[in-house]
Parts: sequence; C-alpha cells; structure tokens
Amino acid sequence: MAIDRETATAEPPRRTRPRDRKVTILAAASRLFAASGYHGTSMADIASAVGISSTALYRHFANKQELLGRALMDGLDTTLTRLDDARGEPDLPILPALIELALDNRDLTRLWQREVRSLSDTDRRAVLHRIARVHASIMTAVLQARPDLAEPERALLAWAALSVAVSPSNHHVELPRAAFVDQLLTMTTHVLETTVAPAEFTAPVQQISPETDRVLERGFRTEQLIVVAARLFNERGYAAVSMEDIGSAAGIAGPSVYHHFAGKSELLTAIVERAEQWISLYTAQALSSGSSPTHALDLLLRSYIRMAVEQPDLFGAAMTEVVHIPGEQGAHLRKASREGVSKWARLMQNAEPDLTVDAARVRIQALTTVVADLIRHERIRRRSDALDVLVAVCSSVMRPTAELVDSPSGSSE
Repeated sequence: MAIDRETATAEPPRRTRPRDRKVTILAAASRLFAASGYHGTSMADIASAVGISSTALYRHFANKQELLGRALMDGLDTTLTRLDDARGEPDLPILPALIELALDNRDLTRLWQREVRSLSDTDRRAVLHRIARVHASIMTAVLQARPDLAEPERALLAWAALSVAVSPSNHHVELPRAAFVDQLLTMTTHVLETTVAPAEFTAPVQQISPETDRVLERGFRTEQLIVVAARLFNERGYAAVSMEDIGSAAGIAGPSVYHHFAGKSELLTAIVERAEQWISLYTAQALSSGSSPTHALDLLLRSYIRMAVEQPDLFGAAMTEVVHIPGEQGAHLRKASREGVSKWARLMQNAEPDLTVDAARVRIQALTTVVADLIRHERIRRRSDALDVLVAVCSSVMRPTAELVDSPSGSSE
C-alpha cells in the first residue's frame, strides 16, 4: 500500500485559543460573582465554569480582583455606549434603553451594587466614574422632564430612577418581556414626576468617641458590638472584616469580642435577627392600625423607610450580608425575608385586586432597591426631609398613580 509521505510527516494541527475566550471568561466570572459573591468565588471556580485549567485562566487575567474590575468596566462601557446612542434618538429613550440593558444583564448591575468595595483602588475609581456617567445620562432625562428642580433634587430622582431600572438584578421574578419593560418604565417615569421640596441639609452625625465607648458598662457591650459590626459589614462587606477589626472599632481587644460572640457568623446572625424583629414589629403595627389595605401599605412603607433612615448600617448589613449566614439559621432567615415580601405583595393585591403577585413583587423589589441604594448617599441621608422624600419616591414606585393617605409628616402613625 502506498504511503502519503506529506501526510505522514505533517505535524498534528495545533489547538488555537478561541478568539472570544476573554469574553467567555468575563461572562462566567460575572455570573459566579453575582451568584456567590466575590469572596465566595475562586479562580478555580471560574476556570471550571469556562472549561479551562487555572493555568490557562491566569494567562488572561493576573488575579480575581483584576477579573472583577474588567467585568464591571466592560459591562459599564457597553451600557454607556448604548445610552450615548439613545441620546440622539427622539423622545429621550434613555430610560427604556437602560431598562432593556438591565434585563439583559442582571449580573452586571448586581455586581456594581454589591462588589465595588472589593475592587482595587484604581479600578474602584474607574468603575465609580462610569456609574457617575450613567447617572449623568439619566440627569439629562430628569432635566427635560423637570426643569423646575434644583440640582440636588434632580440628582436624587435620577439615582432613584436608576435604582428602579436595575432592580431586577436583586430578584428572580420573571414577567413577559414587554410587560416587564412597561412596568419598570412606568415606575421610573412616575419617580421622575415625584414632588420633592428644595433640600435643607443637617450636620453630619457624630460618632461616639472611643473614650465614651470605654466607659460603657459591660452589660451594654453586646449591643455596642452589634452596632459596630453592622457598620463595618455595611461599609466593607462581611468577608473583608475580621473579629479583630470589630474589637478595634469598639475599643476593646480583639479576643475580648469572643466573650460575647463565638464568631463573625454569630454576630451577623444577631444583626439580621435584630432587623427582622424591627420588621415584624412595624408590619404587625401597620396591619393592625391600617383602616384599609391602602392605609396599611402607607404605614408599612413609612415604617420600613424610617428604619432604613434611622438605622442605615443595621438595614444595609441585614439586606446584603445575610447570604453569609450558613446552615439552617441562614436558610431560616432568608425564608423569613421571602415571607415578608409575600405578605407585602398580598397586601398590595388587596389594595389593587387586578395586580398579579409577580407584578406586586417586582414593585416591592424596586422600592427596596431604591431605599437600599439611596441611603448609601450621605448627601441624601443628610437631607432634613430624608424620610419624607424617600416615602414620596417609593410611593411612586409602589402605587404609581395613587395619592398618599398619610400626610407628609406621618402624623397618622
């Protein structure tokens, strides 16, 4: 039999890397970071999801932090390009474009809301600059719709509209695409129509000095540790805080913290349980005091926002860090949170019988996203009318065309 010498001596074909390998890696990393958190995801996890070795992954990205930064910046650059294109189209379609992008990439918005603090200083500044540009694009829509407003009020409504638009990143409720876009657009449009008074700002709240902390009686130490841990978890994230950090911030030796809590997880559990106690109390008060489902909704909303305004660290830590509580305790607390949303949704259905439960849940998740996002802004927290303005904005989300039953002062509480 004749031998084809050319075939026999040819080298086996070399495997080439797919041209879109980096895109595939970034998509997988974004998905895993959004699902498990930055600290809960390893480079090995990402490599496995892509179907490559860890060695191959490191040829593309030096470390996990670089991967997170690149995923956020690339996603935000795509968003900014689409919003820039929308500016040249009629009828200011910036908000519809943003909503479509948010629905197409829920992972991206979840990352910028929760994982910016995990970036390097350089990447954090770059990402925050891009988010500020997204906000500035929405400010254009606010300026056209509300030329009567001063800059602080335009900025506040733009942040609120942005939060509504990206709120699907915080839940898994699904609606038919057209209905989903329409509901989000209705809420953002009504947010921009909210009546907001000119701002008056209060002085920053002074933290208790370490000297004052040290004279607290031992009986108050547990409460102090809960307050300090909530602040650190809210600012840095659970995974980035050690028991030594908590002890240092409380003015005591790190090992002394273990006299009160067995570990970080127990401290976080205490924080979330404390928040749940507040929620259970004001929910029961709203349901028992409300003269109608609509009235009860207004009382529930005002109480929810009052907690967020008065206890921003407790609220923030309980909202974002509960995923770190392991085992049955964590499952129980997450179930309690879901049941709370379900109660709120049923109450909304009682007030609006034609409202589906999924549509109600979309509204609830949108308003909770607005509250969680806006209380992170010191300029908004320092408004003397922070409670009233957040109630007004969230009422536009919860019942877009309805009037508040309570007076702005909340005198019916």
